[in-house]
Amino acid sequence: MRARHVLGAIALSALAGCSSPAPADKAAPPAPEATLTSPGAVRACSDVFVPDKPVTGFDEQKGCTDKAGAVQFIGAVECSDGTKLWPVDAATGAPAGFGREGTAYRVVTGEVAADKTYKAAYEECVGDDDAAGASPAPSAAK
Repeated sequence: MRARHVLGAIALSALAGCSSPAPADKAAPPAPEATLTSPGAVRACSDVFVPDKPVTGFDEQKGCTDKAGAVQFIGAVECSDGTKLWPVDAATGAPAGFGREGTAYRVVTGEVAADKTYKAAYEECVGDDDAAGASPAPSAAK
């Protein structure tokens, strides 16, 4: 009788194994990691903001990744013509600079906000009407 209980327990164990989660080698494959070729992938900041290349297809809501793979969110300035201007810090993995949607990315030395070419791009971006109401740049306040 005891042998029957042991055999019954073994049979139940075998049946339980059939309804348990699939073994690791039979499990569904994990979701593919984001790559430059997968739709909706988060691109590397250094691939988005390339010196002298037009900035296109960047979604600041998704961000871009730095060299370590951490997502970096880069705030955009909304331009009067509907485009966007991004001031980019070197900590993102891209060279420090700025890019306006559809135009070439410009590299700067030092702080982006203090750069003369960035200030000119910003003023062009927001337009004369908006620039009058915007806070002046620190050097322009003198």
